[in-house]
Amino acid sequence: MNNIDFRYHHTNHYKIQHYSRKTLWLSLVLTFVFALVELLGGIISGSLALISDSFHMFSDVLALALSMIAIYYSAKRPTDKFTYGYVRFEIIAAFLNGIALILIALGVAAEGIQRLFHPVAVDFRSMLAVASVGLLINILLTLMLMNSLKHEKNLNIQSAFWHFFGDLLNSVGILIAALLIHWTGIITIDAFASLVISVVIFWGGYKICRRAGGVLMEAVPSELKTTAIHQSVLAIPNVKGIHEFHLWSIADGLYSLSFHVILEQYQGVNDYELVKNISNMLKNEYQIEHVTIQIENPGVNTHHCVDA
Repeated sequence: MNNIDFRYHHTNHYKIQHYSRKTLWLSLVLTFVFALVELLGGIISGSLALISDSFHMFSDVLALALSMIAIYYSAKRPTDKFTYGYVRFEIIAAFLNGIALILIALGVAAEGIQRLFHPVAVDFRSMLAVASVGLLINILLTLMLMNSLKHEKNLNIQSAFWHFFGDLLNSVGILIAALLIHWTGIITIDAFASLVISVVIFWGGYKICRRAGGVLMEAVPSELKTTAIHQSVLAIPNVKGIHEFHLWSIADGLYSLSFHVILEQYQGVNDYELVKNISNMLKNEYQIEHVTIQIENPGVNTHHCVDA
């Protein structure tokens, strides 16, 4: 008889995110429509800056689509095969989005360098009109995502926010480039603008990959410090030492911690109450809810020192 109930956990291994889901759907539709408009505008005007930014927008469409899939999977409950649930899918999606951004940035940079040596004529009016519409849409999307983050924490929403904030800056850059081309007649300004956009895209992709990669490698979350947590646990009465300390996150904001505890004395100590006190402290001070604590007695449990 199977006595394991995979539906029962002290903490949830799934996320129900209504705000994030609605925001992503609306963002996806608006982004896809404008990406098409920007691509056509770039082709008509001959602006590489517009075309490169349209590819960036299409990458955002892909990112948002992956994020939507991640949100649906993250809401699924744990099973006997996936005991942590499916929340890690949002990290995988974010990592793939970051790689896509880096590849697009490299492609845009290569085309921009080529245009510096072989300039192409640019239609100022078309470039200015499309960039103006892009600025308005990116302002709207940035505000929507910012509002969503106030209600729910989600790495994909955070990455989308920085994508569209970068797009907003890109739109401003394209507007400035269009005006400079009109005033000076120097069409290579368009190529320089596309190179600046490629740097913004690359930096955004790198930051997303770095954060998502840290979660996939089960690194200690950057917002938590192991030394501070060590000291807080050792401050609990009757705790002499801790070892086998492992701190990681399953998804953004979902922390897990496991360690072994050695006590000052073992007689008359209520192990369950001690574990409860440590768990409550970790939850209240560090927002770590998924904790596994093992109490060991050196007289019973053999310990080996591992070389550094």
